Amino acid sequence: MRRQLYNDLKKRLKRLIIDERGDIIFTTEEHINSMKEAGTEPDFAIKHFGLWNRQVEFIEEEAVFPMPAVFIEFGKISWRHQKGGLQDADITIGLHVLTEAVMEDYDGSDFHLDLLDKINKCLHGFNGECFSSIRRTASIPCHDHEQILDNTEVFQTMGYDVSGASKELVRHPTPPDILIRKG
Repeated sequence: MRRQLYNDLKKRLKRLIIDERGDIIFTTEEHINSMKEAGTEPDFAIKHFGLWNRQVEFIEEEAVFPMPAVFIEFGKISWRHQKGGLQDADITIGLHVLTEAVMEDYDGSDFHLDLLDKINKCLHGFNGECFSSIRRTASIPCHDHEQILDNTEVFQTMGYDVSGASKELVRHPTPPDILIRKG
């Protein structure tokens, strides 16, 4: 389940590209594929993805990954057991978003803040086979670096794990968190 969620997050975030005006846009996979077929390599807004393992602690001494980078962290998961081997849990996901700090005159701060907002736009309401709608719950800035802008965007979802199920289970889609009344 975590592997699927991790890969789905990466695939979704790879749809953030930088357009010809320098703006970050959230686009479709079809648009990205058509760009590639036309011989144009998309300028991805996020250059590197990985699992979080405290990579920023020594980043000033050795930057071994391109930026902007997003590292995905799974918080503690307390599983609830359901019938037939199904488990579900509320899952907290931290996205550690790192960009290079540049002088204020060069809009590096604007890019960083825009990227944080576009990540939320990209993920808000996103759901998949093993998780329900994602929503942002917190934003945590880190001021420990001179050359790096570092924010952790915290999201929550409900995850479903069928790895312990003795037979194939059918998952019904999660209804949205809205109620529409006629009249």
